[in-house]
Amino acid sequence: MRVYLDNELSPRPPDEVVEFLTPFFNKKAYGSPKVPHEPGLEAYQFIQEVLDHLNSLLKSEGEFTIVGSGTEANNLALRGTVRYLGRKGNLVVSSVEHRSVLGPLEDLSQVIEVRRAPVDESGHIKVEELEGLIDGETILVSVQMVNQETGAIHDLNAISDITRDKGVLLHVDACDALGRLSIDLSKVDLLSLSGSKIYGPRGVGFLYVREDLDLKPIMAGSSGIQLLTPVDVNVPALAGFYRALQLFGSPEKWEEVKKMRDRISQELESMDVVMNSPPDSVDTINFSVKGGAGALILEASSRGLYLSQGTSEPVSYVLTAMGRPREIAANSLMLRLHPYMSWGEVDFTIEVLSDLLK
Repeated sequence: MRVYLDNELSPRPPDEVVEFLTPFFNKKAYGSPKVPHEPGLEAYQFIQEVLDHLNSLLKSEGEFTIVGSGTEANNLALRGTVRYLGRKGNLVVSSVEHRSVLGPLEDLSQVIEVRRAPVDESGHIKVEELEGLIDGETILVSVQMVNQETGAIHDLNAISDITRDKGVLLHVDACDALGRLSIDLSKVDLLSLSGSKIYGPRGVGFLYVREDLDLKPIMAGSSGIQLLTPVDVNVPALAGFYRALQLFGSPEKWEEVKKMRDRISQELESMDVVMNSPPDSVDTINFSVKGGAGALILEASSRGLYLSQGTSEPVSYVLTAMGRPREIAANSLMLRLHPYMSWGEVDFTIEVLSDLLK
């Protein structure tokens, strides 16, 4: 048996998604949507069909811009907002945001103050402390809905109530939430999505912008069919996202995944490990061993179980922000379960981990 659970760093699309998108390379909707010939019109109509489906699913009253990834969506949201508002002030984020948020903020910190809210030992944002960082000069709060390493679900309703009360814009990175949780766009001003995190292919993402916000582009190039980006739409990747959204786009599709996740987590809790993921995680299990995480990954791979440390960095900044000692944060392991997983694969995962951890 082969069980692939490295679905945070490199999600693996199922066969149904790959089979659906393949004809879009050279048989369906392969023309430029900017040109009114038959293949171009087919591409344009298909793009609109996908956007209509996404708008309907999430009850959107704004506009989704198609971009190349969740990383690009986050960059466009942050940099585009600063350009749109065109004034000094401060941005408030949590200390466990994805690198595609923290990275551009390191750059923007040259011209604008960045304030980081702490998290508790379970990885959840301390909402009261985040509120205390917001003042009359705050122009944007940016928080994730679900953490990429631990699966911790943040209290978006409480954070949204605070930003609405204070008249501050709210950007939400929902890349790891789509499908797993209900998303209420009335609570946000900007929202990022990733096609690969819902088990579509890499190469497509989305940025939702509230209809009355005049965000500014951050890239220049030839004009396309979208105002916020000059990049041509990756139609095959969009097709794969469309099929994945049809398959896995509602929380009901993830109920069995949650049960599987809890089953594996319960077994791990009886072993000599440090659990890093909180119980509210839908599909993610992050735990630490006392040492040798890399060797354990290699040994698990030789037995057909593929997992990772959930981060490309030597020491997880997410876990250190949660108060984990450096040795624990440097020896974490991560399993990201997928919605087409079987209970036989769950049993195999438990068997391999139990044997190795002994």
